[in-house]
Amino acid sequence: MAEPTPIPAANITLISTKSSSAISLSQRIVRAFVLLALCCALLFSLVNLVFVYTVEDQFFYHQLKQEQQRQLQHSTTVTPVSPLMQLYFKPTDFPKDIVEKFQQNTRAREIPGDAGRHYHLLTFDHPAHPQPVWLVMEVSQQLVVRPIRTEMLLFYGFTTLLMLAGAAVIGLWLSRRATRPLLELVQLVQQSQHTLSQHSQSQHRQSLPQGFSAQFRDNEIGLLARTLEQAFARLQQFVDRERAFSRDASHELRTPLSLIQSSAELLLLQPDLPTAAQQKLQQITAACLQMTQLINTLLTLSREQSLPDNIDPAKQPLAVPLLPLLEQLIIQHSDLLQHQCLTLDLQLSETTKPLAVHKVSAVLLQMILANLLQNACSHSLPGVVLIAADEQGLLISNPVVAADLPQEPAALFAKGRHSSGYGVGLGIVQRLCQHSGIGLAIAINDDKTRLEVRLSWPL
Repeated sequence: MAEPTPIPAANITLISTKSSSAISLSQRIVRAFVLLALCCALLFSLVNLVFVYTVEDQFFYHQLKQEQQRQLQHSTTVTPVSPLMQLYFKPTDFPKDIVEKFQQNTRAREIPGDAGRHYHLLTFDHPAHPQPVWLVMEVSQQLVVRPIRTEMLLFYGFTTLLMLAGAAVIGLWLSRRATRPLLELVQLVQQSQHTLSQHSQSQHRQSLPQGFSAQFRDNEIGLLARTLEQAFARLQQFVDRERAFSRDASHELRTPLSLIQSSAELLLLQPDLPTAAQQKLQQITAACLQMTQLINTLLTLSREQSLPDNIDPAKQPLAVPLLPLLEQLIIQHSDLLQHQCLTLDLQLSETTKPLAVHKVSAVLLQMILANLLQNACSHSLPGVVLIAADEQGLLISNPVVAADLPQEPAALFAKGRHSSGYGVGLGIVQRLCQHSGIGLAIAINDDKTRLEVRLSWPL
């Protein structure tokens, strides 16, 4: 056995995704109602302000037009009736606080003055004067909107808050009413999953109640429920067919294995049997037992049932010695190693006591290591297969061709040019590791010449 060396760290790129808290459908409905109410309230306030300002300006404009008609009824200009109006023949004669502002914008017909004064202007042609005549009305004492503008804005703000509160209440009520059937459907599916998890050993179980979609109205939720019912019905039929196939396949596989094992055991009882033949028969008996355990485990995993007591990691009080297990696997794969022109380098970091794995089923650990070793030998180039182990984990490294390596790590056990198709694949190994609590990591070294599979023992 070679000197122990530390297991090199696996070169693995971790990709983390940051998930943000999702907004529920009810929250979206409430937010939509509140946003709609806010837009309506702002639009109403804006339209109302424009309306009252327009009405007020039209009131002053109407007074100026009446005075214009009165002036045109006389052959010459007369003094305006309203004391708020003044008649001017030149813009330079305007009140001093608006002369400069008017010169800056000669088209202005509403000009603010000083000290809170406000002016409205109207120009017209009079037969008695060759130049246009100007009517100027100071309306600061008749303004209605501007003095109460602050109160109006406060009123608009208060009504906006009331509208937002009412919209939130209505949106919450409608969202609960609209999503209640959907939540009932979700609860029904969740209850069926919980029932399936509690009765996983049952061979005749229904994922969802028969005809459950009839309790939903003929709308979008009802259409979704009917679609789910049809999908679950097809899925149930597929599960039933798969369960029947698993039951028949397990029976057909166990029968010849039992015959082989019983025949080998009968041959071992022969007194004059050569030693070499006894060793081969013992290997056949052990292989039959291992195949039986493998079939039981794979069928259990395929049916998503609880593991039997003899392979359940939680019910294993004793540690599994690693060296005898690896030696047994190496002997079983000796022909494959010789056929692939491979040399095995076994490195165990053993100090004062033999290396052992705790909280792991010996059956599951044997299947995991057997499949990984078989895949390493089957997918390897001629060279050295390294098996290094310590108290933290185990590393299996084999030479590979860079052109045969897939881009996705999950496809590393796929069939390549130098592959013969042995092994049950990485998917089964991953599921066995999950049931055993063993960490599984796959990586490629920096120069892309060796494939490294690392197992981390459960804590």
